[in-house]
Amino acid sequence: MKTMIFMIISVIIFVSFAFWAQYKLENSAISLGQHLNQLELAIKNDNWSLADDQIKDITRVWNKNRNMWQMLIDHEEVDNIDSTLARVKQLVELQEKTDSLAEIAALKLFILHIPEKEALNIVNII
Repeated sequence: MKTMIFMIISVIIFVSFAFWAQYKLENSAISLGQHLNQLELAIKNDNWSLADDQIKDITRVWNKNRNMWQMLIDHEEVDNIDSTLARVKQLVELQEKTDSLAEIAALKLFILHIPEKEALNIVNII
């Protein structure tokens, strides 16, 4: 009987942690995605000073969430985000419109697909 109770409690803890992790990943990905959309809009409008402010905000939000993401997802994904964000920063600084927009699209893809990829569902379990 004690073993059964222990198993049930363990499963409840595991599932609770999975839902908490999914919630944190989704919220931070949405926040980063919104900042990236604002950055994209600033670049499309050739507002480079606003774009510079947005890239600083994105970096701040990413640095705030980076450690949590490293605990929850594959480190290669975090490295991809880091390297793409570094390229976006440099391209915004150089005011390279086309290349900046292309890298922002890649960065959005890296960030926004992670909550779906890490979700606790039957496709990811099998």
